[in-house]
Amino acid sequence: METKIILVIVFAFCLSLAGLARGAGTTISINPSSSTLSQSQIGTSFQINISISDVTNLWSWKVRLNWNPDVLNVTNVEEGPFLKSVGATLFPPPPQRDGYLTEVSSTLLSNSSASGAGILAAVTFKVLASGQSDITLNETELLQPESGHPQINCTINNGHITVVPEFPSWLFLTFTFAATMLAAILAKKRLKPTSHYD
Repeated sequence: METKIILVIVFAFCLSLAGLARGAGTTISINPSSSTLSQSQIGTSFQINISISDVTNLWSWKVRLNWNPDVLNVTNVEEGPFLKSVGATLFPPPPQRDGYLTEVSSTLLSNSSASGAGILAAVTFKVLASGQSDITLNETELLQPESGHPQINCTINNGHITVVPEFPSWLFLTFTFAATMLAAILAKKRLKPTSHYD
């Protein structure tokens, strides 16, 4: 009886480990995943990272980066330290179109590879106008250094930017003035003496 109980416990433990293994996997993310900027930041710049986690044996990667060109514009792209910390890399300038970079990529010049987590690239955006913009990773490709360069499956986590219009000061003053006048009128009516006749 005790042997059966032990076998059931061991079996359940193995199943839980298998579940964890299925849940784990390589992820490429936009960091920060979500940001809210004020209208006063129009004309300024901010940076997002293209990050990777839980990867094994990465030799080369590439993505297509998309955004809303009415709200944002890319001004700079730099390679992150993840691959180049292993060795020399090829990081060509990414061709830019209206609202997307056709290919951001990096490849190790040797048959070495990187594992773990880190930053693949840093992208600088300029804020053009109020509105919303998804920042999405498309056509993602992760390759291993072995013959035929087998691909690594991954999960994508995209980002989102909101540029919020500010409440106009003239509108605030108008509401304040109207509220003050209304309060004064109501107070005057409340204090107005009434006449009594016998």
